[in-house]
Amino acid sequence: MEINGKRIEKLGFKAFKKGFYNEWKSLTDAFKKENDISLNEASEKAFNELSTKSS
Repeated sequence: MEINGKRIEKLGFKAFKKGFYNEWKSLTDAFKKENDISLNEASEKAFNELSTKSS
């Protein structure tokens, strides 16, 4: 499984700008462990969920 570091970094920066970086990081880790998915998928899923909640 290849990690797309640039995409994850971009999501982290966007999460920081929106004020939920720490939550994004924690949720990414939880999704990765609970669902046995890649870091890329977990970070996207966490960002999308938190973006929806903060809207």
